[in-house]
Amino acid sequence: MRSTAGARLLLVDDDRQFSVLTQEYLEAKGFAVALRHSGEEGLQEFKAGRYDLCILDVRMPMKDGFTLAGEIREIDEQVPIIFLTGQTEKEHRIKGLTLGADDYITKPFSMEELFLRVNAILKRAGFRQQEEKEERREYELGRYRFNAYTRELILGDTDIKLTAIESKLLQAFCDDAEGLIDRRLVLKRIWGDEDYLRGRSLNVYVSKLRQLLKEDPNIEILNVHGVGYRMVVKGV
Repeated sequence: MRSTAGARLLLVDDDRQFSVLTQEYLEAKGFAVALRHSGEEGLQEFKAGRYDLCILDVRMPMKDGFTLAGEIREIDEQVPIIFLTGQTEKEHRIKGLTLGADDYITKPFSMEELFLRVNAILKRAGFRQQEEKEERREYELGRYRFNAYTRELILGDTDIKLTAIESKLLQAFCDDAEGLIDRRLVLKRIWGDEDYLRGRSLNVYVSKLRQLLKEDPNIEILNVHGVGYRMVVKGV
């Protein structure tokens, strides 16, 4: 499971009771799962976040899963999509596949089956790249070098020993191609939940990183409203 643990999933289902159980099960398997209960909420969440796979219920009021999938495809042509539906008609399956669905699961389904299908699709989609990120240990940050394995931030002859949380947070910035971290996802990655107090702790640790990196004025950690934070290294 190392190759898919930590994958970010967007689950959109208007069944508020069963979808929560699905979210909890997938999170227990190591995924970070954002749950939304309408097509419109799902679209806004997809625009705001960065997701590795979407699980969409077909039958939702106002905006159904097929419509939502079409809008998601306009934003990202590659993100894998699994449809959930209680319908078994052939034409619905054909429509889903036409929209580029990677899989189609009929309700009721077993949680284990969903997990296995998600896992298989992520591997086919190349989520092994996440494993490569985890194995990467050294980063160049402007005038700094960061060793995630030893948790050292190096500036010239000065070695700064980071705490485990400081190191995980800095690595999260480094692993994203745009230096962007989603607030909810990084809370799950580091603390395992999105608790309000954990959110305040995240603010504190971001401030600590700003202090630790202040010797290089070309490095900034910016607030991104409604998303999280972005680390910018000028000149790179």
